[in-house]
Amino acid sequence: MSESWWGEELLAGGPDDAVWARGRRPATHGELREQVAWLARVLRAQGLGPGRTVVLKGPRSLTLVWTLLALWSLGAQVVLVEQWVPLTGDRSPLRPCRPEFQVTIGVPAPPGAFVDEAEVRVVRDPAGEPARSGDCLLQLSSGTTGRPRLVGRTPESLIAELDRLQALAGLPRAGERVLLLESFVHSYGLVCGILHALAAGAELVLPAGPARALDVDAVIGAPGDFAALVERPRPAPRLRLALCGGEMLPPETYHAFAERYGVHIGQAYGTSETGLVATDLAGEHGPPFLGRPVPGVRTRIVGGALEVYAPRSPYPFDPQVGFGGWLPTHDLVAADPDTGVLRLRGRAATGAARRPDVDLFAVERALRAHRAVVDAVVLDGEDIEAYVAASPHINPRELAEWCRQVLGPAMLPDRYHLTPELPRTAGGKLLRNRAGLREYITTE
Repeated sequence: MSESWWGEELLAGGPDDAVWARGRRPATHGELREQVAWLARVLRAQGLGPGRTVVLKGPRSLTLVWTLLALWSLGAQVVLVEQWVPLTGDRSPLRPCRPEFQVTIGVPAPPGAFVDEAEVRVVRDPAGEPARSGDCLLQLSSGTTGRPRLVGRTPESLIAELDRLQALAGLPRAGERVLLLESFVHSYGLVCGILHALAAGAELVLPAGPARALDVDAVIGAPGDFAALVERPRPAPRLRLALCGGEMLPPETYHAFAERYGVHIGQAYGTSETGLVATDLAGEHGPPFLGRPVPGVRTRIVGGALEVYAPRSPYPFDPQVGFGGWLPTHDLVAADPDTGVLRLRGRAATGAARRPDVDLFAVERALRAHRAVVDAVVLDGEDIEAYVAASPHINPRELAEWCRQVLGPAMLPDRYHLTPELPRTAGGKLLRNRAGLREYITTE
């Protein structure tokens, strides 16, 4: 381990005998520091060090966190990916880069599964290339609007986000327990979950198996996690915060969770490129509201679509000539002129909305309310198009008439595309890319 590295204070916090995480067993801060130091020595002996590139993958585990921190302490650039991501071949999203090392934790496990400890295997690629940027972390974007892209975060970017999180009243604080259900490798779970808990002195509770009660102060997860908690309710006497990210929470889950647990689910909205952008921690507004922009994050709305300021291009393998500092999210957003609260209206197929008066999510909800419809994606761009997973017994004309009755003529899509099911990304999100959806419809 180097004498000083950017996350040294994160690792140094907490007494040796204090618990920092609970999986199938408690793990202390002392053990965390010992494991990170030991792994750093092992990895250095394998040739890892400053400027080296390494892809890290494996199931959710204590070992994954220890290894990530050890690699960072050595000054390595870490490409952090889900365990099912192909590392080579034409379908690999990692094709733009060729890491010098591959570090694999354990063996593949079912999505969401957790193990405490696992074997660490290191393989070196003699043809691998060293880091070409100052990023310490590379992650894949979700791919909902196209092919996943490699996104870079510098140490300064991560530290700045952690400082912003520390300043937010309502996030987990010292002495509180936080159940982390979100993936460790996504920006939301990694930064808002693991790194913030370390910075704040909170105790992580990891999903090692079913529990009779939620003995935690906060839950961080995705919409599916909260839907599961609604379906299998359990006592949660100390729960004060439920925070959802990744996708927009269905209104029915928001209301059902509040009824069962007495806590409104808050929204955490962000991007892989910039981290957390806006939040409604208390769940005051509910879906489709995103809350107010996080202090210190600059946003603007252009043509109905949200843009977020970044001081540099976050795409080390896809540099943008003349990068102007504003990153398009392709999310259609409206801001309340009095409160600044952002409301998500849908997804734009291009940079701006052709019909900014149409709430695309309202159209999706109306379509899903039809008994023959399973799911729907509605996009704005050249035209407003509805891609609908539905029974073969319904046709576009019937759906158009249904929308006319429910929404009125001003909200109608221009076109309807019916299919037995809608495509999803590798991470399980609905694909919201017009070209990808059209290709799927024409080739099924």
